[in-house]
Amino acid sequence: MSSSRSKDREILERCFRSLRRKSREWEVEENLVIPLLREILGYNERDWQKQFRVGQTRTDFYVHPRSAFSVHPPYLIIEVKATSEKISSFSWQLQQYLKTSGALFGLLTNGYDFQIFFNYSGNVVPILECSQTQLLQRDCLHQFKTLLWKRSAIKVINALSQGKLTVGQLVGAISRIIGRDVSLLLQEPASLVKENENGRKSMIITVFNHKGGVGKTTLTINLGAALSQLGYRVLLIDIDAQANLTMGLGLDPLEDVEEKGYKDIVDLLLNPKVTLSQVIIHKKWHNTSLDLVPSHIRLSDKEPDLIRTFDIDRVLQKKIGNNHDYDFIFIDAPPSFGKVNSIALMAADGVLIPTQLSPYPIRAIEYVINRIKEVQSYRGDDLVFLGVAVSMYDQRSTVFNTNMKNRVLDVLKKSEFREPNNLLFPEDTWIPRLNVVSLSAEKGCPIFEYKPTAGEESSLESAMGGYLALAKHVRKISQGIRG
Repeated sequence: MSSSRSKDREILERCFRSLRRKSREWEVEENLVIPLLREILGYNERDWQKQFRVGQTRTDFYVHPRSAFSVHPPYLIIEVKATSEKISSFSWQLQQYLKTSGALFGLLTNGYDFQIFFNYSGNVVPILECSQTQLLQRDCLHQFKTLLWKRSAIKVINALSQGKLTVGQLVGAISRIIGRDVSLLLQEPASLVKENENGRKSMIITVFNHKGGVGKTTLTINLGAALSQLGYRVLLIDIDAQANLTMGLGLDPLEDVEEKGYKDIVDLLLNPKVTLSQVIIHKKWHNTSLDLVPSHIRLSDKEPDLIRTFDIDRVLQKKIGNNHDYDFIFIDAPPSFGKVNSIALMAADGVLIPTQLSPYPIRAIEYVINRIKEVQSYRGDDLVFLGVAVSMYDQRSTVFNTNMKNRVLDVLKKSEFREPNNLLFPEDTWIPRLNVVSLSAEKGCPIFEYKPTAGEESSLESAMGGYLALAKHVRKISQGIRG
């Protein structure tokens, strides 16, 4: 065994020496991944397929031993990046491949860093992370090889297929290999802010900018979808008479809501007997689940009725209450300061301002901040300004983007809220202007369910990565609001 490990180490050292800090993806595949599969993990070229289609895109290596049960999902999927890429930016991509394919394990690497994921019935968790230096160490190399080599693959796949091994027993075996309890990693994601009657915590966020056309609704849909990808339960409330959010989820307010007898936001706001659960429409795609309170154009005529209704500003707040099971509720508010906007802000725990990097949308941030302060004083408690999310920016205009970023920071500095650099969301969460984003909205689905045509895969990956980074940032700041 020691001689085998010594040989494996020599192979790895040889492979690592062949890589450069600017090695391209195909070089990492040829100089590291294929030798790793063949010489250390014991596979042959008949055991893997390159550029195998999984869902909407193609994965780099689809690994399934020929001698194992062929009807079982693949044992291993490998996603490779260039050495200059940070693999942390692509973990979402591999997790998506594992969920779609049903593969048990995933390996993500750029040649310098390695991350192994385990897929437990769609709950994908990282179980081993290491650098080149760490992988060369005896214990780490043993764990890495034991998890992924061909002998393990055949044994596990056949045992699962024949009913001789349960997934729970596999979790126990993995825990013993890596020296920590994997079952703890597989627990439900931590809930967030306010605990409701069912013991869950929730965060209600109104997404609002006084300037229209900044990608507010598209951001709301895809941010909600990204949080769904992360395992959270999400409700979207369309309180804009234009009903763009409703249509962006593939529902026509007339044909799919009114004519089928479903209730909408107007019923929820103006009919005291209508409850939140009676208005919700469930939307389920392949890998994304979202719930929706739809809107309708008739909301535009209801301003007088809303004004006449007693305590209307708090009606949505009361209807949402605590009797629900959602982790996140997003309210898509209209770009105006009317009564509907007041209702949306009064119901929220926090406000998220989307903006483009251009002068007029940035100027509008000032007015939204002033509106937040007005509502804060009226409510008598905190309405948290979560920050500014950037969307639809031009990746090529670096100088212009820097100038606009500084303008945003100047506006935030005057706001007297938190440190401006903390209020402007980090650049890895910024969503660039991409055709796939607008096309997915036209097709009535979140970006994670969009089926790309030839040449769109890279743009799709960029968009999905941005929204997942945004979702993780929103999760982080939400967890910090009330403990």
